[in-house]
Amino acid sequence: MADRDVVKTGITGLDSILLDGIPRGNLCLLEGAIGTGKTTLGAEFVYRGASQFDEPGIIVLFEVSPDRLIRDAARLGWDLPALERANKLKIIFTTRQVFGQELQQADSLLLEEAAKIRARRIFVDGVPSSTGTKVVEARDAFHILAEGLQRENLTAVLAMDPTAYSDEATQALPEESIADTVIRLRMEEVTRATVRSIEIIKSRGHDFQMGRHTFKIVDGRGLEVYRRVQAPRKSSRDEAGAFDLTTRVTTGVPGLDELVNGGYLLGSTTVVAGISGVGKSVMGLMYVAEGARLGERSLMLSLDEPVPQVIRNAKSIGIDLQAHIDSGLVRVQYDSPQELEIDRHFHDVEQLMETFKPKRVLFDSLSTYGSNLGTQGRMFRDFFHALVALMKECQTATVYNHENPEMLGMASMMGDFAMSSLVDNILLMNWIELGDAFRLGLTVAKMRANPNKRATHECEVTNGQGMRVLPRQIPPAMTRPFSSYLNLISRNPPRHPGSSEP
Repeated sequence: MADRDVVKTGITGLDSILLDGIPRGNLCLLEGAIGTGKTTLGAEFVYRGASQFDEPGIIVLFEVSPDRLIRDAARLGWDLPALERANKLKIIFTTRQVFGQELQQADSLLLEEAAKIRARRIFVDGVPSSTGTKVVEARDAFHILAEGLQRENLTAVLAMDPTAYSDEATQALPEESIADTVIRLRMEEVTRATVRSIEIIKSRGHDFQMGRHTFKIVDGRGLEVYRRVQAPRKSSRDEAGAFDLTTRVTTGVPGLDELVNGGYLLGSTTVVAGISGVGKSVMGLMYVAEGARLGERSLMLSLDEPVPQVIRNAKSIGIDLQAHIDSGLVRVQYDSPQELEIDRHFHDVEQLMETFKPKRVLFDSLSTYGSNLGTQGRMFRDFFHALVALMKECQTATVYNHENPEMLGMASMMGDFAMSSLVDNILLMNWIELGDAFRLGLTVAKMRANPNKRATHECEVTNGQGMRVLPRQIPPAMTRPFSSYLNLISRNPPRHPGSSEP
């Protein structure tokens, strides 16, 4: 089969969901209300063609003056005047009436300008609207426009006049059936924040990734499109797993490796669940520091605490995290959960995995994602599915801290999250009330493909030293050991009948 002749948009992330680009010569209709980013997308399509792919282009404007377009483009890092001087770009400012007349003439000045610079792309910002006209007349007018552009073999992006488009409309616009590719932009409200989305409605001549993907307009760069979390990736990700049953990734917590068969398997997913204050973050920091000690790269993604605070916390348990960061063995990434855009966040995690290539990954914490995305719908589950698949593909040993709200006794291991089936290992951390004191217990509740005794062990966190798992048998002179009690994760554990007073 001959290679497809596709036009790459050059817009970050857009060619990915278009599966390489738009078939050359396609007429692309860009729909969306005011403020959705149509002008920016169309102008970048022409700019990238002229600056990166040696494909000169034309921008036709009706309302926005060329001076304002040039000013706004400069903020995004695009030097349009330089391309005009190099005869790779032509900006035409006209009216819809004149533009429509031009396309009906055999000696069109507009198409003559296109021929002069050998234009391969064109963007028309606000094609004449079909609103208020008869459908047949609207289709005829758009046919004339389409034929004129196709006659010159121009790949065109036409931004629909926003007065012609309504997101609530149920009837298709007449232009949609004529256009080869239809792209719809939206501004969607998510918990009082506004998120821009892009959706490929149709595209003749090739496949594409369906669904709504998010995008941002970034100063100095332009558009950045982020594939929706649920969108399929390459087959190697779906087929990944913990294949290596010999390599163990040690925990860094004294006494814990013995309970988890020497460490976690590569490609495995471990959840450390427990109420706030039981030492989940301490365990996570020790896991990261252990990697640095062994010369292994570790990545920590925090939604709960900014990087300086994480470094301060590490110092309190004797870990110089800043030194590990400076050595290049540890990367700590903080993303504020307040207006978390999950598609962009997942894209950033993918990029970190590709560039940093860690062996160990720590997420602190899973419950913060749940608070942001909600645990009742599909969004959180889809996101966690995607994370697990990514980490398995990269063959990392990944630990997720998760706050279980239950303080004394546990009715479920992961609360409302209902994700236990996706997890390889679950470590339960809980307070246990003995007498008038709370003591810390750890139970290895699940270890997929590993033997597990499920005994509850006592832990302690010491300032300047971190956490350690205490031995099951404690000398009589010390406090009564956990082995002297039954039902340790209940609210009121009874004493073992055979135990004796210390």
